[in-house]
Amino acid sequence: MLKATNLKKAFYLLLVLLIICFAYAYQKPIMTTLEATNNAVLCLNNPPKELGIKADDITFDDITQVMFSIYAKSGFLNRITNQRELSVTLKTSNGKQPTIRMDAYNGKCLGVTGPLN
Repeated sequence: MLKATNLKKAFYLLLVLLIICFAYAYQKPIMTTLEATNNAVLCLNNPPKELGIKADDITFDDITQVMFSIYAKSGFLNRITNQRELSVTLKTSNGKQPTIRMDAYNGKCLGVTGPLN
């Protein structure tokens, strides 16, 4: 049977581990601009089926300007853990200007707005 001191040690160890995990989740590094641009082009060229858009053949040579915005995700747990969403707008030489919303940490495509929709 565990003694009270062993229970205290186990509790404090668990508490320290939870604090470390929370601190990592709170300040997790986001993607670089190059990774975000690559994921945005990939999302346009091969969009997820749940978005319901057709693929558009955009190359890096077509891109004339790139704009980035970082937003806080909505929701209680997302606010507590400081989760972010990235918005990438690509201006292309053929006049299109799609905006791609993605997860700021793994690049998962969440939505596309602009002239492609």
